[in-house]
Amino acid sequence: MTLSRKSIEYHGSRIFALIFGLTLHLVATPALAQPSQSLLLSGDIISQTQQLSVREQLNVISNINSQRSYEAKALIESLEQQHSQQPLANINALRLTLLHCFNLLEFGEFNQAITLAKQGEMKARQFKYDTARPYFMQCQADAHQSLGNTLQEQQLTEEALRLARRYSEKQAIVNSLYARSRQNTSLENYNQSIEDLRLALAIFDEAQNQFQHWFLLPKSYLQAEISNVFFSMGDLEEALHFAKLTYQDPSAFGKLNFAFAINLARINIVLDNREQVLYYLNMAESENDKNSAQRDLAIGNAILAGIHLYVGDFDIAEKLALSSITSMTKYQEPLYVMRIKRTLAKVYFAQHKDIRALSLLNEIIEQATELKQFSDLEEFNQIISQYYAEQKLFESAYLFQVQRFDAAKQAAAKLNNAHFMQYKARITAQSEASTIPEKPLNNINQNLTIAVLIILFLSVGLVLFLVRKPKHLNIEEQEESQQQCIDNMLNSAKQGHYQLTLLLLNINHINTMDLAFIIPRLKHTLREQDKLFRHNTDEIIIILPHTSPAGAARVATQIEQVLSEWKTALKVNIGIAGLQQLDTFDVLVKKAVINQLNKIKSQETSYSHDEN
Repeated sequence: MTLSRKSIEYHGSRIFALIFGLTLHLVATPALAQPSQSLLLSGDIISQTQQLSVREQLNVISNINSQRSYEAKALIESLEQQHSQQPLANINALRLTLLHCFNLLEFGEFNQAITLAKQGEMKARQFKYDTARPYFMQCQADAHQSLGNTLQEQQLTEEALRLARRYSEKQAIVNSLYARSRQNTSLENYNQSIEDLRLALAIFDEAQNQFQHWFLLPKSYLQAEISNVFFSMGDLEEALHFAKLTYQDPSAFGKLNFAFAINLARINIVLDNREQVLYYLNMAESENDKNSAQRDLAIGNAILAGIHLYVGDFDIAEKLALSSITSMTKYQEPLYVMRIKRTLAKVYFAQHKDIRALSLLNEIIEQATELKQFSDLEEFNQIISQYYAEQKLFESAYLFQVQRFDAAKQAAAKLNNAHFMQYKARITAQSEASTIPEKPLNNINQNLTIAVLIILFLSVGLVLFLVRKPKHLNIEEQEESQQQCIDNMLNSAKQGHYQLTLLLLNINHINTMDLAFIIPRLKHTLREQDKLFRHNTDEIIIILPHTSPAGAARVATQIEQVLSEWKTALKVNIGIAGLQQLDTFDVLVKKAVINQLNKIKSQETSYSHDEN
């Protein structure tokens, strides 16, 4: 009897160990299957990758698509040929289609990418892999963005993000948040753009370790966009900080090394740091010389021409611009050609070839008008107007300045229309989200994995139940205290290098009964990311992330308008304090109190002066 019981316990432990080992293998395999950095940087990456399994080859393609697009294309074509001879598993075939779609974007094949994305989404439904749908939608959205189809781009991005959240696809969430942040940056919604990027960075590590890999943008893309947002806001110090982080990230190699070196050079141009511009220019040229792809080389030459113009190498800038125009004309890229000609016109002015420069500018003004590129049109007219003003030909300068203002007006109208389309896209996504969603059908492999995980968890739960009683969790310990929430917001701002401002509001003169109505009205005035706290019986604290003291002053004005509805007898003085790196919460409150007292003193001085 004893032997029998021991035998049962022994075999039971063997089975348990087997189940645990199998589950661990299934969970760990995706993370362990990621290609090494040495392979991604290898000179013979194609031949080395083709020795791997299909799933591992797809992982390599996903990791090099943005950095080594031509090698990714060669590997995709090889797998497609293999698939035509011996069909791949459905999930591998579907992922191959997805990676092909994103690879087409690298070569400017936007219409072909849209067609392939639509086909891929249909296959995802057919194969019961609904979790792949948001990736195909995002590829389609990116293609529409490059074609200038703003409404389609925004609607598809919002729908892709909605589906990604519904299926808990972290990689798709990161991709869509990045795309939406770029949209918000172009619409000058910088706070929302930073918030999207912060969320994307927060879940990036989870996305990398996602069980089923589909496609994930490089982390350096997110950091580069943060730099771009700060640059657009005029915060050059933060823009430079994140640009350097981007350049040092392991995901920055191949084409991205060139792009990020150029980004650093441009920031230093605005800072007028010639030495650093030359340093990053040399880096960028070194990376561009490695490029064997004709189209990428042409784009690189166009960008380098602008940098050489700044450092005074006019002949080199002219040669690079002319070479780029020839190549991009062959690739039928009218916007690129138009903007390269703008650079060439500036080079001609620097070489005192004024007639050629004016002829070129008049040509691209006509082209920009035809293509309705109002932002470009505004800049082109400004260049000519400035030239005529320097020549003291004020009548001609005035004529082009009028044309510039007209273009600026139309650009602003286009921007407002884009804002409306973004709002419309989000409303559409929300209305679709409010309907009862269909239950997604999972594939057999996913079902088996889930079944194994359930068996494992049930087994562990049973063992724990038999050996000891379950512990009751303290609900109070699970809830984050108000002070912890405040500290977390301050720490996030410091680590993320973004602005944060605190408002301090005295409420000792407000009727307690009125507060029950005032506080909800105040919360309605604030943004979603802003937080309102009851500091004590006499004070309310409001924390505004991604907000400068100047922006907080506007919020304070709105709060004063809300409080005026209750006709308080005393004027409300709201203390404002901007966060610095070494500030604690207590220091921030003291700064707000001092700001309050200064306002009161200023009012008393003004009142005394009026009486006199």
